[in-house]
Amino acid sequence: MNTLKLSIIAFPDAPESIIERGEDILKSKLSGININVVNENPDAVFIVTGGSEKQVARLLNSKKQILILAITSDNSFAAATEIKSYCNQHNISSVLYNLDHELDIQQKIKFYLTSIQALNILANYKIGLIGNVSEWLINSTIDTSLLKRKLGIELEQIAWNNYPEYSEFSSNASFMEHFKTSDFSLEDSSRVFNLLQHIKDDKKLDAITVECFPLVRNHAVTACLALSKMNTDGLPAGCEGDITSITGKVIVKALTGEIPWMANMAAIERESIFLAHCTIATNLVEDFNITTHFETNLGTAVQGRFKASEVTIFRMNNQLNKAFISSGKVIEIPEKDDACRTQIKVQIPDKDRQKLKDNPLGNHHLVIPGKQEELLNYFCKLNSIEVI
Repeated sequence: MNTLKLSIIAFPDAPESIIERGEDILKSKLSGININVVNENPDAVFIVTGGSEKQVARLLNSKKQILILAITSDNSFAAATEIKSYCNQHNISSVLYNLDHELDIQQKIKFYLTSIQALNILANYKIGLIGNVSEWLINSTIDTSLLKRKLGIELEQIAWNNYPEYSEFSSNASFMEHFKTSDFSLEDSSRVFNLLQHIKDDKKLDAITVECFPLVRNHAVTACLALSKMNTDGLPAGCEGDITSITGKVIVKALTGEIPWMANMAAIERESIFLAHCTIATNLVEDFNITTHFETNLGTAVQGRFKASEVTIFRMNNQLNKAFISSGKVIEIPEKDDACRTQIKVQIPDKDRQKLKDNPLGNHHLVIPGKQEELLNYFCKLNSIEVI
């Protein structure tokens, strides 16, 4: 979304000259933003005078989010605070900016546009939970009605036994070529990939999270490579049936275009956090090896050298009202035998490491290449998600 749909609001029957003055102010203050002035269904309202509150309220009947812009003169900001209060009371997420005093206003409006575009994408998203949430994830299940109400995302649970066994699918030559550096036989892993692709296509899914341990226990085969390939191909895919993590993944993709890596919080150390998991997408690593799955020493998994030097760490809670966000530097790529196969140590601020010790929102955290802390903070603020 590159255009801000905006309504200019003044007191009832205000002369056209007041609206024209508002347009001139917008051109002066927001020269880098493409604005389309509209009378209905705006993404933002610009309050140019007092006495405009009821007219704005009529525009908000079906809105979930709104950007409120104001100036200091003519009781503009005074009216905007009344409108902001109305939004808070009616569960309409909103942000209020005074164009006369707000720093970096154009960047903030660009974040707003990106967030609204992401919400529009998520409103049509369908996630498939294949199997169940893994039994050890005791705080990572999100109620389906909350997910739909808060973000517009549909979640469908899909039983493994509704589909043929992976062994009934043919092997996939292009999948095996993708992981060609492996000395392992990849035929079974490629059949798992074909099974998951079949479920995804059959259910018209935009993302999946998979209860993967039944495959390991019952057939000594893993979904690690299949999930890695799906993420590399642009389909958000998670393991252990973790609904909170896959929700975070689709949010990050909608905001940034990139799919983050889901990793265990293996340790919080004196200067860094240690993250590890077996399913990293190959486009996030410089090079990789294929080895066995850590916990079971069965099947196949990805052991990669993480590529980005700067990262953002992100995790929401299962009530979708709190989030942890921190940026840091990758300071080490360990190869420990007693942790999942792909591993990194990330240096983050002391205060953030303390938050992870005192008030963790769960185990799995998302690792996003680059600095995305500001954008994620903005998205959370707009959606009434408290950043701890």
